[in-house]
Amino acid sequence: MDSDPKKVVIVDDEEDVVLYLSMILIDHGYEVQSASGGREGLELIKAERPDLVCLDILMPVETGLSLFRKIRSDPNLDGLPVIIISGMDLSEKMADEEDGTGPMIKQPEGYLEKPVKPDQLLDTVKAVIG
Repeated sequence: MDSDPKKVVIVDDEEDVVLYLSMILIDHGYEVQSASGGREGLELIKAERPDLVCLDILMPVETGLSLFRKIRSDPNLDGLPVIIISGMDLSEKMADEEDGTGPMIKQPEGYLEKPVKPDQLLDTVKAVIG
């Protein structure tokens, strides 16, 4: 592994999920930071410039979908990989969004459905950022 660990930001309002995902990633050499909501998440992402964002969709105040759109529309965050981790399967919903009249948004680099198995998480993260 590189001398500098890859940085991952987890945005999820459930503390137990953040702790679970963080422990798996930290145990495998990733540097992890977290935010509990969309606004806080966007600020953290802009400040830290992570290698990857793991993003929950169902959150109070600002949804993960709203944050995802902001990440994709910000030229300063161009190319930032995002893995959606949610209790619901959104792959079809995300694809439907692209069929609308608005601008096409690049799909997330991965989808994981909660509860996430450690091997699933690690395999997906490794496939996206190494």
